[in-house]
This record gives sequence, structure tokens and C-alpha cells, in this order.
Amino acid sequence: MKRLLARFAVLSMVAVLAGCAYPVRNDAVVETSRPAYEWKSLPPGQLPDTLVIVTMSGGGTRATALAMSVLRAMDKIKLASGASLADEIDIVSSVSGGSVTAGYFALYGTAGLQTLETNFVRQDGMSAMISEGLNPINLALLASPSKERIDLLVDYLDRQLFHDVTFEKLVERRRRPYLILNAADMVEGTPFPFTQYTMDLLCSDLTKVKLSTAVAASAAFPVALSPITLKNYRPCEAVAKPVWLRAAQQTSWYLDPPRVAWQRTASAYADGQKKFIHLLDGGIADNLGVSEPYRLLTSDDVPVSLKQDIAAGKIKKIVFVMINARSFAGSALDNSQATPSALAMLMASMDSSIDRATFSTSERIRNLLIERFRGMADDIEREASKPGPMRDKLREIGANFRTVAGNTQFLAVDFDAIGDQRCRAAFHSIGTSWALPGNQLDGLNIMGEALLAQNPDFPKVLQAVNARPGTAFATVEQACTVLKPGG
Repeated sequence: MKRLLARFAVLSMVAVLAGCAYPVRNDAVVETSRPAYEWKSLPPGQLPDTLVIVTMSGGGTRATALAMSVLRAMDKIKLASGASLADEIDIVSSVSGGSVTAGYFALYGTAGLQTLETNFVRQDGMSAMISEGLNPINLALLASPSKERIDLLVDYLDRQLFHDVTFEKLVERRRRPYLILNAADMVEGTPFPFTQYTMDLLCSDLTKVKLSTAVAASAAFPVALSPITLKNYRPCEAVAKPVWLRAAQQTSWYLDPPRVAWQRTASAYADGQKKFIHLLDGGIADNLGVSEPYRLLTSDDVPVSLKQDIAAGKIKKIVFVMINARSFAGSALDNSQATPSALAMLMASMDSSIDRATFSTSERIRNLLIERFRGMADDIEREASKPGPMRDKLREIGANFRTVAGNTQFLAVDFDAIGDQRCRAAFHSIGTSWALPGNQLDGLNIMGEALLAQNPDFPKVLQAVNARPGTAFATVEQACTVLKPGG
């Protein structure tokens, strides 16, 4: 009888909740004088002429742990001021599993890394979320619009780490790094960075968005999790349309395809054509998290003044750390002639689209960025060769871009750099999950540090920031020993 009554109560709850509205995850801008989370409001650190950027890829807990390991390694690098290189990170841009680390690091710095490891990395998130999903109350809620599958991840992130804090907490913290969490517009297939200038296109206030919501949007693996849906509050009076949209409409697709693609999407937001924006895992569009930093460095379409600061000679050096935790696990399909099942094809198409989808390889990013700076210098110097009152100023600006092109250092952290084939395969085979065995986590905790330190350009970075390693770094061989092949 009790069981029957319990079932009746749950069914009654489902009936009531079925009429509930979908959750509202973002608020409209109601006050234009509000404090906003913006680059210009975050004061520089101890390296005012050096821009330190860290990007973190997707890959579940594997990505979270690898990014955490790299940050700990950067914390070992001590500057002349006594601060660490981790303390001087200016921008962190992330996707999916890397967004968990990025978001928590932006809130609490290196002091929060141990809590991140204890409360999240070392926990069985998969079992916790499945258990929550099977809870009778949550089953009833999930049958209604009021709670979606993605809320299992949002709630877990809040319980373990974020405790419902919003981007407003980062405004109050008033220190770098500037956080960019990247999801993907599932309709447009373009990156959606959680920044105020992106949210302005929706006439929405970023400071009211929960960090757990943005992290979950960045990590919303297709099919397994539902999208995070944002409401577009356009048309509105509070926020004017960005002026760059009109100029970008005149851009030739043949000259700048990325700008044209983003302009078309941004115009659809700003014109109110898209009433709702459905966001999935950012890896669909850019699994390295590099597209937005690249745009900030090379475009005038954003209020972040990095390109202008380079032109003015304020930024003379760039240190770009790219953490790529992508998997490359073997597949039994390679050893069978049988036609793969529909499920196998679906999973393969999703896995490959996220693990292989990058804005570019790290080497191509290096070349793209440096070539772009040199191209800017060439264009400006050509203008300086013409008669006119601005010749000297233009020569100075061209020289500044050429200086940055020569002083941009890249450190790629990638399992592909592991020399030993068996060890490399073992790390590539670590699953994309929110739960990993202890030996894999131990290996990741060492490998991130080891790959950073073994990079051939690592000494150049130390020289560029006038730093020294505080203690010895772990080696790739040590990491390989911890994670035995097949373990």
C-alpha cells in the first residue's frame, strides 16, 4: 500500500510539474551602470608588458586533471617579484572539462587547486549524477520542462565546487585571469564565449549567470546531456547594437571568412532573429579554446583592447600555453569487417567531432598568429612609406607588431609529444568521463607538468619572463611509470 501511495505521489508530482516553464538561465540587462565583468576592470600583474594566455581543451575529468597539473607546474616558476607564473596568467580560455579547472582557478587561484582535486577530480561524478537522476523526485522533475538532463551536471558542479556563485563574484575579485568559458551554438556551429560583449548581443547580464551554468554549457556532451538554453532579450533599449557589426557586413568572405561567419551569427542575435540560443559542448566548434583569444589579439571587433595595446607598445611579449587533453583511443572497429551498428556510428561521429574538432593544431595557431602580426606590420609599414603627417607614428606601430611577432612564445602540452609509443597510447586511451581510476589521475597529475617542462621552448619562456623554476620538474618517464600501459 505504501509503495502504491508513493508511486501515486510521484505521478501526481509529474502531472503538476509538466505544466512548469523551462528554466530561465540568463537575465535581461536592466541597469546600464551595473558593474560588468570586463577585461578593462582587471588590473595588470607583475608583468605589465607580457601577456600570458592559457587555453584548456575538453576531455572530461582527463582534461580537468591535465589542466590542473599544468597550473601547478606554472606555480613552480618564480618571477623576480616573488610571484609565480601561474599568478600572472592574464587570460584563461577553456572548453568542456578544461572549463571546470578554468572556472575554479579564476575564482580562487592556485590556492583552490587542492580543493578542485579533492572535491571534483578525485570524485566519481558519473555515479553521483546517475544516482541523482534516478532519485524519484528528480525523475519526476526530469519528466517536466522545469528540469533538464544538463541540470544533473549543473547541480553536481554547484554541490562540489561552485555553490551557486555567479560571474559577479569575479567582478568582486577584481584580479586576473580574465575567464572565457566557451560553449558552441548548436544551430550555427560557432563558438559561444561567455563574455559580457557576447551577452550584450542578447541584451543579457553576464554577472547574473551562474558559473556552473556556463561550465555545464561548455561541457554539454551531445545527446547524453541536453543543451543549456539562453533567452535572447532583443530588441531592447538598454544595450545598443555593437558598431562593429555594420562594418563587418562589408567584409569580403574571401578575405576574412571567420569574421563574416561570426558577424552573421552575431547579427542574428542582435537583430532578435534567434529568440533562444541552444548551447552544447564547446568542442563541437573549437576543442582547444583558442578561437576567442586569437580574435582578441587580431580583431578590432571586441572591446578587449589587446590589439590596440600591441599597437601602442604596451604589450611587447606573449606567452601562449595550449593544453590539449584530446583522446585518441583505439577502436575494435578497426579489426572487424562487419558494418558498425547505428549506435557505434553515432558515438564515433560525436567523439571524433569533439576530439578532432579544433580551431587548428597548435603548430598552425603559432604560425597563424605570428604571420598575422607580421602581416599587420607589413600593411602598416606600407602606409608609412607614403607621404603624410602620420609616417613616423605608423612606423612605430608597425615596429611594435613586428616586436610582438618576434617575442611570442608557445608551449603546447599534448599527449602526442610523449615519445614512448606504449605510454602515449596509454594516456590517449584515458576515457572521456567524469570518473577516472586513481592511477590514471596520478599519471595525469605528473604528465601535465612534465610535458610543459620538456617543451623545447620552455627555456625561452623562462627567459622571456625573467623567471626560474622554484623546484625540479617531473619527467615524462616518471609519468609513464605511474600510468603503466593498459592500466
